[in-house]
Amino acid sequence: MNSQNLGDLASDQKIQNVFHAFGYSIPVGKDGRRLWPTKFKRAMGQRMRSGELSLGEVQRTCQVSNKTAYSWRKGGSRKSPHKPKKTQEPAPAFAEIKVQRDEPVVPPEPPQIVFKRAGCEVLLPPNFPIDQLAQLISAFERDP
Repeated sequence: MNSQNLGDLASDQKIQNVFHAFGYSIPVGKDGRRLWPTKFKRAMGQRMRSGELSLGEVQRTCQVSNKTAYSWRKGGSRKSPHKPKKTQEPAPAFAEIKVQRDEPVVPPEPPQIVFKRAGCEVLLPPNFPIDQLAQLISAFERDP
């Protein structure tokens, strides 16, 4: 981080001095806290994972806790925008369903075939065979 980038920090984080570690310049705020750049944390994590640096070397040189060094080695920090967010499964939703009991539904009677001739009415079932229906009609049409 060069001095041009340091001016981009918020006014409450203006740089008091600079801390040097492993070839990087780490800004130190007015409150004494070091402002670890993401690029630095990623580089340290990669170097620890590859075996180039030990966890202890990073802790001593950077003056950080075990937890901080482990998180760098793991590959991210809590504030890293590249860390995938955990998605929560939606809670199951329950709804009360009330069923109203009505009168049982009776299927309608199938329509019947109504045959009317010479003052006579004959009710036939809907599945009455067509060939017999034709015989019935011809029988009524004949003169006795």
